Amino acid sequence: MLDKSIAYKSVVMRIECDKIEALGEATLPDGFSFRFFERSDVKHWGSIETSVLEFPSESEACSYFEMAYLPSLLELQKRCFFIINPDGIPIATATAWYSDSELGYQPILHWVAVRPEYQRKGLGKALTKKALNVFRSLESGKPVWLQTQTWSYPAIRLYHSLGFNIVKDERSVNMNTKDGVPKIYQTEFAEAMQVLRTVMKDSYVDELINTAV
Repeated sequence: MLDKSIAYKSVVMRIECDKIEALGEATLPDGFSFRFFERSDVKHWGSIETSVLEFPSESEACSYFEMAYLPSLLELQKRCFFIINPDGIPIATATAWYSDSELGYQPILHWVAVRPEYQRKGLGKALTKKALNVFRSLESGKPVWLQTQTWSYPAIRLYHSLGFNIVKDERSVNMNTKDGVPKIYQTEFAEAMQVLRTVMKDSYVDELINTAV
């Protein structure tokens, strides 16, 4: 869930390829499983992303997905995946995506989300590790970027625990926008650290700063 009670500041993170290689396989609680994207999953993606407040409505989320990602169906079937609950319903998703822009080619982790009622079960960690394993298969030897924000500070903690570091002045890009114009994210390093001090212990923020690259 996004915490919009604090100031929004952009945060760009990166994990190096050696750390990806060292990660083990993703594991899930009993009864849960991974499944890659199927054509009928657009509505599931929209529902999950709306549940964590990334979109104001499911229809808007689905519209975005259909315009930005569905034209790349073959890539989606290799890169977008879901966690399925014991009842066979998708309840979490992530996408091991990429961009090729003025910043060069970047493997980028997109749209990691777990429905609120399934959070705090280790599913976010499993999603991220699964995505990094997909990157290891499809983008061997390359670092992986992600763009997040202070509103997602629990996710920052998760990503950092898996080996991502905040970058001080690099940028990442989302090529998949509704209007087709690449959206480039500049990290707001100093400002973001000040905001995070309001919701995290100073010692942990100091660790984020000391491990930034």
